[in-house]
Amino acid sequence: MGFKVEFTKRAIKDLKRLTSNQQRQIVLQSIELENEPFPFKKKVKRIQGFKFPCYRLRIDLDSDSFRVFYGIENDIVFILRIIARKDADKILKALKNIDFPPDIPQ
Repeated sequence: MGFKVEFTKRAIKDLKRLTSNQQRQIVLQSIELENEPFPFKKKVKRIQGFKFPCYRLRIDLDSDSFRVFYGIENDIVFILRIIARKDADKILKALKNIDFPPDIPQ
């Protein structure tokens, strides 16, 4: 079963704040979720306490570490936020209150 990855407006805004190399690496690893969006090894983890299935993808780039938070609805993986590891706890609290599935830019 194949999945489709969609970036929310907020995730696109998060991406634009990063360097072009960071953007490229994060997009490439996010697209890999089309094949396997569910938890595997230590790279993907299911986040507890959400009204919808929410997951975290860990991406380590050189000296930087990022977290990609996403949800799954039917066969679509919605990338919700892309943030630095140090901000993850703060952002998780805000994600618990979002409407899901989110609006996707056309």
